[in-house]
Amino acid sequence: MRKLKESLLGALAAPLAALLIVAASQSCANTKQGPVGGPKDTIPPVIVGISPDAPMLNFPVNKGKISITFNEYVQLKNQYQEIVLSPPSKKRPVAKIKKKSVVVSFDDTLRANQTYSLAFGNAISDVNESNPFNGYVINFSTGDSMDSLIISGTVMDYATLLPLKGIYVALYANPKDSCIIKDLADAATRSDDWGYFCLRGLKGVPYTIYAFEDKNNNMLYDRGGELVGFCDSTITPSIAARPGMSQIKMMDMKDTVGCLSRPSQTDIYLFKEKLSNQYIESTGRISEKECYVKFRSENPQIDTFRIKGIFDDRIIRQFNPDGDSLTFWINDPKSVQDTLFLRINYMKTDSTGTLKPYGETFKLVKPFDKSKLKDSDKQDPTNSGLTNDYLKNLGKAGKTDRNDPFKNDKDKGMKTLEKSDKDKKPEQRKDLLKTEVKVDGKTVENMGIDITVPSPLVKTDFDSIMFTTSTPRKIVSNVKFHVERDSTNILHYIIKADDPYKVGNDYRLKIPMALFKDVNGFTNDSIIKTFSLPTDDKLSSITLEISGTQGKKYIVELVSEKRDKVYLKYDISSDGELRFPYLNAGVYSFRITQDLNGNGKLDVGDILLKKLPEKARLFKMPDGKVIIKLKEQTDLTQSVDLIKLFE
Repeated sequence: MRKLKESLLGALAAPLAALLIVAASQSCANTKQGPVGGPKDTIPPVIVGISPDAPMLNFPVNKGKISITFNEYVQLKNQYQEIVLSPPSKKRPVAKIKKKSVVVSFDDTLRANQTYSLAFGNAISDVNESNPFNGYVINFSTGDSMDSLIISGTVMDYATLLPLKGIYVALYANPKDSCIIKDLADAATRSDDWGYFCLRGLKGVPYTIYAFEDKNNNMLYDRGGELVGFCDSTITPSIAARPGMSQIKMMDMKDTVGCLSRPSQTDIYLFKEKLSNQYIESTGRISEKECYVKFRSENPQIDTFRIKGIFDDRIIRQFNPDGDSLTFWINDPKSVQDTLFLRINYMKTDSTGTLKPYGETFKLVKPFDKSKLKDSDKQDPTNSGLTNDYLKNLGKAGKTDRNDPFKNDKDKGMKTLEKSDKDKKPEQRKDLLKTEVKVDGKTVENMGIDITVPSPLVKTDFDSIMFTTSTPRKIVSNVKFHVERDSTNILHYIIKADDPYKVGNDYRLKIPMALFKDVNGFTNDSIIKTFSLPTDDKLSSITLEISGTQGKKYIVELVSEKRDKVYLKYDISSDGELRFPYLNAGVYSFRITQDLNGNGKLDVGDILLKKLPEKARLFKMPDGKVIIKLKEQTDLTQSVDLIKLFE
């Protein structure tokens, strides 16, 4: 059909050209006529010839060229990122368009008796509609034989577990500790839209596999600035490429089923390393009694931490979740000096990259309090509500001047610029402790009621909280509860009921005024929260029967299909049932994370130390899918063997 279309166009070329000239001359006059044409071309280019002919053996090591001819005109996009030569050379191959052909030349000297693969990625598309010619790979050899073994796999984000596109995957046959940073790989490719990769032309020897972003296209890993991952064991290829196999087949990236069904020998989880150089980046004083120290790297080794004139037991410290920023408060009812001197002795990285004991002293000055400015200092004519013209002309022509906004309104006078007492909002008291209380009827059974304060509390009379429930018949009773302090955040508390919540009951939580008092002497306002459990009979639930914890800590999360939203979370260290109730019909996944050190987060790894990040995995249904399509009024129960999931 395409050849017939081309032959017809060739025969009618001259008449069509004449018609187009006439049409172009009349286009300005005829503006109401709609576009005319056939259906949109959605067919990608087709190869009609390759030079040299296959199999490409004894390919020249110097000044070699490969020409690929298509049935239509094509274009190249992002060739230096998309086109990958494996094994890579210092000088990249250069691709150019010559009529309907793509011609690739090799300016660098190739290795003798070496099998190469040239992957074009998404570089080629047709000119008219940009239909992609995706995933094409040419194999050739500078010797008289060709290696044919392959390794396939998938790269994904270590936390979201989503596939990563365009990741540089590098194989090393005899790796050094810093090979990924200094040496070109022995084989390389890039992952496709689904994070899938297939390395070709391999020998039957053990390979170490790395993967990284390669943002600057230098084919080397730049520490700290790029995502990176690796396999913790070597892989020896054992599968030979053969025509038609799905690992090497050119795939339509819109074919979800086909792309996901390709065999994957290994999964690589990418993370961003924490730079290991340790020093103090900055210090500061947020308020009279709150300060911070920002370190360059996480988990600093601190020997001594002292503030001149402040006893150590008066200092409350807390690191942020990443462990690289320390906030501290001074718990003293008296006023604190305007200038504090902080002395820190810690392990700092020297010029040779070695951690050595080091001491620094910092001056922490209390922020200027604008509220203490005199009224005369606060006045700003630009904020008075008067126009610039009026301010310029004031006093020149008196109040009868036409620029006087009040010349026809003697009764209102200047008072019109001020709000009436009724319109004024009551001023917030300066000693208010801004307390945030969050509760959701869908998650309260599992996650409780959240209380977050901005500064550490020195007074917490939780027993005076009034927590009540009311039945449909309006019978009110007290709810027994207990309070848990977050082990990773001293500013976060959780209220949990001791007895099960009841569907149909209304619940009311009241925190009286001044129940909490922080290090600044600030107290809370009265807070009231009401909630009830959902009663919609269309809601569904999922129950997980967990086994294989073996005393280790795990985080179990119900997440959205894109893994960008967490609906419900459990921290567990023992086997048992986890219930996820009150779910709307929709698509969900379960992300389960190993929390080996119990810090409540997913820790990254270290490339040079060959340290893998903590593991997060998606629970797979019996059919092998990680997506759960939950219908209305459904109660689903699934068994999860953590030993098998993380093996």
